[in-house]
Amino acid sequence: MLLLLLTGFLVQPAAAQAIAPDNTAAGSDSLLLLSFRTRRVGISTYSQQTDLRGRARLTPRQLLDYRLFSDWIYDDRGQPPFVREDYGANLFHTVSLPQGWQVGQQLHYEQSRANATRTGAWLARLGYEHRLRLTTLLDTLSTAHYVLFGGGAYDARNGRRDAGPSYGLEVTTLIYPSSQARQPVAVRLFGTRSHLGPRIWQRTLAEGYYERTLDEFSSGSLRLGYRSNRAEDYVPSNVQRIQSDTISSQLSWVYQLGDKVAFRSDNLLALPRRAFAYRQLSAESDTVQNIGYNQKELDTRQEVRVRSKKLQFMLLFNYRERNRNYSLDNNRNLPERRFSVATEREQIKDISEKTTLWQSELTWLPVQRHSLTLLGSAQLLRVDTPSPANTQDRDEAQHSLRLVWVGRWAGAFRTSLAAGAEYRQFVFIRAALSAENYTDRLLHWEPSFTWAPGRFSLKSTYHLWVSYQVRDRLSEQLKNRASRVLEQQQHLGYQFTPRLLASLDYARRENRIGLLNWPEFKESPLDTTITHDLAAGLRHSWGGQRGSSSLRLGYRFLEQRTHGRAALIGAGSTTLIYLRSLTRQQGPDVAYERRTNTGFTLVASLWLQQLRTFYRYTEGTGTYVGTSYTPEDLQRDTKNLYPYFEVALSWRLRGGRRS
Repeated sequence: MLLLLLTGFLVQPAAAQAIAPDNTAAGSDSLLLLSFRTRRVGISTYSQQTDLRGRARLTPRQLLDYRLFSDWIYDDRGQPPFVREDYGANLFHTVSLPQGWQVGQQLHYEQSRANATRTGAWLARLGYEHRLRLTTLLDTLSTAHYVLFGGGAYDARNGRRDAGPSYGLEVTTLIYPSSQARQPVAVRLFGTRSHLGPRIWQRTLAEGYYERTLDEFSSGSLRLGYRSNRAEDYVPSNVQRIQSDTISSQLSWVYQLGDKVAFRSDNLLALPRRAFAYRQLSAESDTVQNIGYNQKELDTRQEVRVRSKKLQFMLLFNYRERNRNYSLDNNRNLPERRFSVATEREQIKDISEKTTLWQSELTWLPVQRHSLTLLGSAQLLRVDTPSPANTQDRDEAQHSLRLVWVGRWAGAFRTSLAAGAEYRQFVFIRAALSAENYTDRLLHWEPSFTWAPGRFSLKSTYHLWVSYQVRDRLSEQLKNRASRVLEQQQHLGYQFTPRLLASLDYARRENRIGLLNWPEFKESPLDTTITHDLAAGLRHSWGGQRGSSSLRLGYRFLEQRTHGRAALIGAGSTTLIYLRSLTRQQGPDVAYERRTNTGFTLVASLWLQQLRTFYRYTEGTGTYVGTSYTPEDLQRDTKNLYPYFEVALSWRLRGGRRS
């Protein structure tokens, strides 16, 4: 992790300077940005993040970038009372020298109390930038940038403290093949290595990118890359090395036929490889088995778009394939028969996944203010495992169709209506898991409207979707489920004056789950959850030459009801009851916001929430086997007051200019 964090902070300035040479004037402003956020996450959980970023031009040739940050999540019920507590600091200092040379240094530190880790590094840096193809006077943009860095790194974890040298090299070039070329060939080479005691962290990257306009209607691009990452960490009595290597290539082509038809093709081939190797920390340690896998990934995407005044059409074909094969290294010197058995056991995880996707979209504009859109998709996922001991072979098919109508009327009135259907089929090929096979049918209904005639605004949206999940086997019919979900959102606003706004927001969600008898198409309710969320407020804003402010006063009410069946424990018997569990959260809500023209922003809010949980029930007939309660349990009524707060501060400062 140290190396990856260090690389990200170090490489970005270098890459930016390779593309855009340092031509900042000596009078550039210094920059300082402070952000702070703290809030209550839960009943006993709090979070706080602080981030200080700055840039200062110390002299006309010296630039200093720095960052200090912290991230806390506390739970006051724990011992010790925190979940996460992280700190970090970065410092990047460069000095520009004549004739394209540059020297600098970087400091990095990061600490995590939850993981008991500390990492740090100091790196010196030497860079050089020069023009390429000096014989071509017209080519002033082809450049090469070299960076050599080295120093020391420190890492403490698992009760061990390791330190050692760290060094690396980066080369970035932009080359224009000819004087008529508009796009350059970009090549980047990067490598770094850190020795931390018995561990080695290493990263290598080589990539190239070229884009070319073939003619007036078409263009293409090619990207080639190689990435290698070696990360080592401690496991019991061993050092674990994770070696990842990936070769990838991507070819894209765009063809534009006039202004109505466009075709795009994106094709990606990647060959990842990963190996887990172990070496003993001492001669007495037991050796862990080395394992690894080779993988092939193919992704091709073909897209056609047709546009006219009345009709728009899109057709997409996407095919993805992933093949993974596992292997073992006989580092434990096992006999041939035992090694063969271990290899066969590991190769049970070999897998092949193939996904075929078709998507289409047709939009018709019959008149100027109305549109009708039809969307369809069909996807098939095939999972194959060569080993007969692996029962994960399956097919997953999904088909969907959606129709959307949008109408715009006079008087700032807009309506929309969407209806859709989905069909999903999940089939395990082998008999061992065929009991899990099911078919899922879904229906969607989504009406909405918006009305905003002047000061008044009203927006209302609804979404009803129904799902019927049916098992294939007759013996599994008791697992059939029917689900109905209804969501609605209402927003009402009125602008009394340019500075005074009243708003009312209401959201409701109802989720009903029942046992489904598919042959007779009957449903028996099992569980119902209903949530109400109501918020009303009045917002007043004011401003002046220095900035603007606003104050919001309101009230929020949130209730969640869960309906279900339970058993009431009485004198020697249990009785069926229809139980309602209620949770209510309500209280005044206040928020303040301040924004200035000098880059200062403060947002603070407080919800003085009263939390109450209680039960209501009615008795039924008969008995019930399941969750049971005593009369004392159902009479319990808890009330607590929890102030939920959030404070966010952002302050952007600019210093004076240097002469």
